[in-house]
Amino acid sequence: MRPLPRIQPQGPKFATCSDGAFRVAGVRLERRDTEGARRPPRTAIVKGSRGVPLWTLRLLCASVLGMAAATAADLRCDGILGNSGEQGPTLVRFADSPTRGMGVACDRFGTLWDRAGKGRLNRYALDGRQMASYRIPAQEDRIDKIAIAGERIVLLLGKQIHTIDVHAPSESEAQALKIPAECLSSNAVNGRVAIAGKDGDLSMLDPTSGALEKLGTAKLKDLSEIELGPDGTVYLHAEWKIHKFADGKLATDGWPKPSPGERPQLIDGHWFGHAWHGTVKRFDADLQPAPGVVLGGASGSFIGHLAQNSELSNSRGLALVNPRLYAASGWGCVLHLVSWDPEVRKMEIVRRLGALPTVSGLGLDRDGNVWCFAGRWAWNDGPGTPLRDGVNSPEHPGIGQAAMLENDLMVAPGRLWGKPTLYAGKPDGEVKTFRYEKDFTLPKDLAGSAVFKQDGKLTLLVLSPKGNAQAYEIAANGEWRANRGDVSLQTTAPLKEWTSLAMKGESLLAAADGNVVEFARDGAHWKETRRWNSWGGDAAARFGSKIWICADAGRLWVSDTERHRVLAFDLASGKPIASFGTLDKAGTSLTDLTRPQVITARGERAVVHDSGNQRLVKLRMEQPLP
Repeated sequence: MRPLPRIQPQGPKFATCSDGAFRVAGVRLERRDTEGARRPPRTAIVKGSRGVPLWTLRLLCASVLGMAAATAADLRCDGILGNSGEQGPTLVRFADSPTRGMGVACDRFGTLWDRAGKGRLNRYALDGRQMASYRIPAQEDRIDKIAIAGERIVLLLGKQIHTIDVHAPSESEAQALKIPAECLSSNAVNGRVAIAGKDGDLSMLDPTSGALEKLGTAKLKDLSEIELGPDGTVYLHAEWKIHKFADGKLATDGWPKPSPGERPQLIDGHWFGHAWHGTVKRFDADLQPAPGVVLGGASGSFIGHLAQNSELSNSRGLALVNPRLYAASGWGCVLHLVSWDPEVRKMEIVRRLGALPTVSGLGLDRDGNVWCFAGRWAWNDGPGTPLRDGVNSPEHPGIGQAAMLENDLMVAPGRLWGKPTLYAGKPDGEVKTFRYEKDFTLPKDLAGSAVFKQDGKLTLLVLSPKGNAQAYEIAANGEWRANRGDVSLQTTAPLKEWTSLAMKGESLLAAADGNVVEFARDGAHWKETRRWNSWGGDAAARFGSKIWICADAGRLWVSDTERHRVLAFDLASGKPIASFGTLDKAGTSLTDLTRPQVITARGERAVVHDSGNQRLVKLRMEQPLP
């Protein structure tokens, strides 16, 4: 692997560069990460993935879709959200199976290392690009951790030590040292890390040679962490206290001391601890608050309010990038860069490094606010922008389809801490989480959602992937009022896999097995009146076997997964008016999609989960130039 340049601290905390980029805590960051993907001006001739100008592509799409070129709309990419690699070979890729983060290591080249799902370790540039990816054991444990010692990445995985050389090529596999351990220090001294065994046996480990130096035994109940001081002193975390181990024994003069929080770390002369709601605490070398909480919801800044980043959640660890910049490992493997302001002694999240491997629901309002997972992005946010206005996150895989009400309020079903929950509110800030201990029930698995009036009352219909549906009366603010019972969606022929719902006036639309299925009311139930999966004789005028839908402003939007495209139809006539993506060809550029799935639209805007590229693609519809 070619050596990477070392990133040196330089400049003030925020400084503008001559080319329009800027610096945060001395690190040069591209402007695209906070102001959206760089796009050419509208008058430029932009070439698609096959070297064809986009205005030509639009005419070709019109021909393929059976549209008159004069009436075809221009559907273009307006930027990327949720994947800090944005496009091409630097897209961030997570493993298929989710898991928790394990901490983060920063090497001498200024690149960051963290787990990226089961069996995968990623390496990132500070601007969010994925530089390399490595194979690691898929087993996991809550004690898993990462450290760096010299030129070696050290991993505690499933109570076994593994290593990777920082110069190893991408897709290399971590090597097992066949050394069991219960704890691994997040730091190293003189190229060695500290480990603790099952019976409290403490050792220094040279990960290059595998050599162990026995330090002694610490008989402590619930020993959970080990850490090193700069002089090689060993610190142990047990029963929420920090113990000092020196000269082969536990110190008693002034020790133990209260713990700073979960997964305590000693970094650059200060102790850091972690807690829920994205909380980070900072203490001095004597474990006195300095000043205590520096980031997150447990700060007490607002009584009764928990400001948080739900992707950080309970951070798995920090790494020092430079004196004013840290990297924080998120609960679900998403990294964040966090700036440190020594004057006010507070941290601020400035960048998100990671991907969006799973999206089960999206919200979008008329101002372009995009709600995803447990927070929102503004329309002009870029690939590396952190989620804003976080709330407590739903259980995996997330919310079901989000339905948008006429007042621009979002309502989406999910589960929070084992209980059925409605996430509701305007996605221009924090939404409400209405969690119900009893009476309110939801299907086990969530797919589609739709809102309509029934007997003059606002009704939420929630659909499972198997086509089972339940209805609920909800208030204007999205809060549950009453169960309306099971709802039958009567079809003329069986359907196996349902994905999403939409409304067409008083008719209900469903996406299932690659069909758009239209239903009319049948009392409290619905009866199929029509289904379609094509709109012309050409092979291109047909959906693949899996689609997602949404509808707004007189348009039906279809995410055609297997054909790698998004289509927009006029709801009244059923005619196609726009298409995005290269038909039957997956791609990673800003003009391509790979297996698009969940989609939401509001007015001229749409957002689709480009699942094969683990990103959100923002789309905007514009009328063609004369």
